[in-house]
Amino acid sequence: MWLHAPFDPAIVDQINRLQAGVVPMPVYPLTCPQAKDGHHSFAGGYLGVLVAHRNGLVCPSCGYTQTWIGRAALACAEREAPCPTQRPSARMEKARQQALQDFGRLVRTGQLSAQAMVESLHTPADGPIGTPHGEAAPVLERLAA
Repeated sequence: MWLHAPFDPAIVDQINRLQAGVVPMPVYPLTCPQAKDGHHSFAGGYLGVLVAHRNGLVCPSCGYTQTWIGRAALACAEREAPCPTQRPSARMEKARQQALQDFGRLVRTGQLSAQAMVESLHTPADGPIGTPHGEAAPVLERLAA
C-alpha cells in the first residue's frame, strides 16, 4: 500500500530519518531518478537523496517531487534492531551528525529544500522514531486508528 502526500509533520520527520539512515535498521533511501546526471548533490551517504516535505519527497538539486511512499518503508523506520544486545544508537548518532553536515551544506549553497531534513534531524538519533513532539504511538499505528 502507498501513503500519499500531503504528509503530517510526524510522517515528514519519520521519512527524513529513514532517508538519512537514522533508524535501527537502515535501508537504501529513495533517490531522484535523474541523480546520475552530474548535477546532483551527494548527501546522507547517497547521490540525490529525496527530502520529505508536507507535499512530497523533493530532490534538493533539481526539484523533482515524488508524492508517495510505500507504507512498508515507513514500517522499516519503526523496526527494532535485530538483537537487543546491539546498540544502534552510536551508529545512528554518527549517521545523524553526518547527514546534518551534508544537508546543512546543501542549505548553505542554496538548495533550500534540504532544510526540512536538517529540521527533522535536530533531535538525537536514539529518541523515539516518528515522535518529534512527544507523541507516544508510532506513526503507522496512528494512521491505522
